[in-house]
Amino acid sequence: MRAKLIATLTTVLLASGVVQASPARFADDHSDNLIQKALTPIKIDKGVSAQGSDLAFKGKLVFAGSYQGLGIFKTLARKPFIKQLSFLTCAGGQGDVSVLGNYAFASVDSPLVGPTCSLEDTKGASNDQVAAGEAWEGIRIYDISDPYRPRYLESVYTDCGSHTHTLLPGATTSYIYIESYPLSGQSANNCSYVSHRKVQIIEFPTADPTKAKLLEQTIDTTPAIGCHDITTFPDRNLMAGACISQSMIWDIKDPKAPVLLSTITNPDISIHHSTAMTWDGKILVLGDEFGGAEGGGCAGDEDSTVGAAWFYDVTDPANPVLKGHHSLPRVPQPSSGDGADRIRCTNHNFNVIPVRSDKYLLAVCYYMGGIAVVDFTDPTDPTEVAHYVTMPGGVPQDTWSSYWYNGRIYTNDFQSQLGVGVYAFKGTTNQDQTRFFRGEMNPQVQFEGNLRP
Repeated sequence: MRAKLIATLTTVLLASGVVQASPARFADDHSDNLIQKALTPIKIDKGVSAQGSDLAFKGKLVFAGSYQGLGIFKTLARKPFIKQLSFLTCAGGQGDVSVLGNYAFASVDSPLVGPTCSLEDTKGASNDQVAAGEAWEGIRIYDISDPYRPRYLESVYTDCGSHTHTLLPGATTSYIYIESYPLSGQSANNCSYVSHRKVQIIEFPTADPTKAKLLEQTIDTTPAIGCHDITTFPDRNLMAGACISQSMIWDIKDPKAPVLLSTITNPDISIHHSTAMTWDGKILVLGDEFGGAEGGGCAGDEDSTVGAAWFYDVTDPANPVLKGHHSLPRVPQPSSGDGADRIRCTNHNFNVIPVRSDKYLLAVCYYMGGIAVVDFTDPTDPTEVAHYVTMPGGVPQDTWSSYWYNGRIYTNDFQSQLGVGVYAFKGTTNQDQTRFFRGEMNPQVQFEGNLRP
């Protein structure tokens, strides 16, 4: 691909992982039907940007999780298409975010001195504090009723922290499922390869999450060491979890005591990372984060099993049937010649676009492999129909999340720290072809009640 240098800026890495300014921009690699409308940093302060992670949505608001806190953006109909309203500085990896009503929930998966957003509490806990059980990690709860002034409210401690989390919203009582696992085999605070093996459950009154409490009940994930991502489908009483070494499907009629319906093992999946279901409940999508965040996964062949999305027929959730898989069909190439040794691409975060027709479309990202739309209407023969790779400094952007929401695809980046992206995919912006969300849209919560008829 021929690169064209259009700007040159310097990059300064800060000790906290925050970057100042932006790297040079080169011509991007994309299909004609996927257009980048905006790409804006998550600004912590003037000239200082955050390290992005997951996304959540509510009305015209976009909530960008990060390792340094929470950014809140507003979508716009015209250029610049999105603008930042605020940033709540509250450090702690990795900032996985969900929204319910006037509240946001953020995951913390790093041992800290304390739970609040103060400079003292957000310091990393010492090894002695961790060993003594004095460190904190878990779920933070924010008030987002004024998106210009979000504020910290409360927290809930959880063993092994919260790598990610998933909501199960209810009319009066709601739940948060905690996905975590021993990142380094640590043994303190019931966080080891032997002792953990569970999903923890937080219960709270829907109207007042500050009264949230950690239940004694847990979900046994043995032999898996825990789960990475879970998708709840409240209308169908189903929950699907990607649990590192296998995936599981539960009946959640009783949210405090899910019943295991089936387990999916697949020797071709390196790490069971993410899940999503089609809106008719027929197909389960499993994402393989090949080799983990630092792994490769650049197969360059959509028929490869490396870092693939896997499609299972779950019409009978007790008996999932493998139908097919799809891998990134290209290997991203740096334009500047710099950073070739750092290229990595593997399936990461995604959601299923709620189209009115019988089509199945997946909005997906691949770290430095960019973002794509995959048509898996025939799950035995899925194919990519659009893609976009942003090329800051001639090196592909490190995209963490990619989700379709109300006519656009939104992204959040990671190490490149270019921020929140807005993309138009031709063919899914027509209301006759897609259904639109109202209220909240948390990608890991497939709530049909939030879809307009």
